[in-house]
Amino acid sequence: MLKKITNFFLSLKLTITLLALSMVLVFAGTLAQVDKGIWTVVDQYFRCLIAWIDLPVFFPRGWDVPNIRIPFPGGFLIGWLLVVNLITVHWASFKIQVNGARRIAGILVLLLGVLVTMGVMFGWGTASVAATDSDAFWRVFLRLGRGTLAAVVFYIACVLLYRKRAGMVLLHGGILFLMVGEFMTAMYAVEARMTIKEGETVNYIDHSQQLEIAFTEVSNPDRDTVTVLPQRSLKEGAVISADQLPFDVKVNRYFVNSNRPRPLDSVPESARRGYPAYEGYGARLYMAELPEVSGATGAMNAPAVDVELVDRSTGESRGRYLLSLWMYPNFVNRSWDMPTRINLGGKQYEVYLRFRREYLTSPSGSPFSIQLLDFVHEKYEGTQMPKDFASQILLVNEGDDVNRELRIWMNNPLRYARRTFYQSGYLPDDSGTVLQVVRNDSWMIPYLACMIVFVGMAAQFIQSLRRYQRSDA
Repeated sequence: MLKKITNFFLSLKLTITLLALSMVLVFAGTLAQVDKGIWTVVDQYFRCLIAWIDLPVFFPRGWDVPNIRIPFPGGFLIGWLLVVNLITVHWASFKIQVNGARRIAGILVLLLGVLVTMGVMFGWGTASVAATDSDAFWRVFLRLGRGTLAAVVFYIACVLLYRKRAGMVLLHGGILFLMVGEFMTAMYAVEARMTIKEGETVNYIDHSQQLEIAFTEVSNPDRDTVTVLPQRSLKEGAVISADQLPFDVKVNRYFVNSNRPRPLDSVPESARRGYPAYEGYGARLYMAELPEVSGATGAMNAPAVDVELVDRSTGESRGRYLLSLWMYPNFVNRSWDMPTRINLGGKQYEVYLRFRREYLTSPSGSPFSIQLLDFVHEKYEGTQMPKDFASQILLVNEGDDVNRELRIWMNNPLRYARRTFYQSGYLPDDSGTVLQVVRNDSWMIPYLACMIVFVGMAAQFIQSLRRYQRSDA
């Protein structure tokens, strides 16, 4: 008994320490967003094992504080230590209290609960195209109901295996499941955007946290001749070779953010003095590096890259170009469309620095597309404040025999091909729509975990209440 009490207090002390560390990490990460973008902070502080905290984040920015980086347990490390601690406590405190046929039955029901949970997570038995015809309240209610079904099966298994401690075991299991779900979301969830004008058909999405340089050979329209250089290769000083290109691409500089392009002759002479001799848009437009946009502003960074095309045989420069995300039409809501045009070796190219593009396919591997039939934007009377905006779309997947007209509006998304299409924004003059596209295979885990915790807490409360009533009698 003394050993159990000692282990309990050690576990409690470790839990309090880890929670204190997580509070410090959250505090530092929040302060860091004054200087850095939110996704930079997420990667540097939370989605890592070791976080490197910049000492100046704790002081007013006007103070001359040395830029010392302090190693600190990252979000992943703290989270996994909490998981290990929870499993250890569970393993030491909650022993299976039955044997024989009851134990076998409990394990079988437990496996059934796992099967039901997997079915709920992956949508077994649901329609492949989840149209947004029902009220949002009832959709959430139905998901909680499916989570309750899994929780009840797990509770029956816990009763068979742990008897009177079933509620506490289920409660701990729900918390553990919620933490594992958060890790899966952090590692595997993907957010992207789809921008469509009325009447346009689009079969790709833009990953707004990843970039690429795309060279499209427009001199031969009969072939698909797009050559893509991924963001991971765009390191300063790198020389990139691609078999499809008759030249190498040398990266002179990578800008984490750049200013909105403006005429070169409108900037001061001091700024033009050190400006490189670019070709293309850089010859007449001024684009310089800016500090990273802080997470507190909600604005987006506009990266740019300074590249030089190098002749492979002679090593001579074939032109220096400045490619900025400002030129990509989906970054500026189709207000600008300014590809850099290059003519080398008898071939003509259009070049964009753009968001990483992913072409849409269903789980069967068949490509699909979305056509925007109509976009409706309603405003509150007498104001410019949006009241509602909706997209009437046509979803087409010939390989899976899908051809359906659907409506997407605020809080009523479309679920298809393991992706959720949310109504996010609109183009200028209501000429089109912007859809937020999320793929998160663990999106049902919070519903499941919450109901598992709820059933565990309710069972433990009822059991404690009955025990109190019997002792009081």
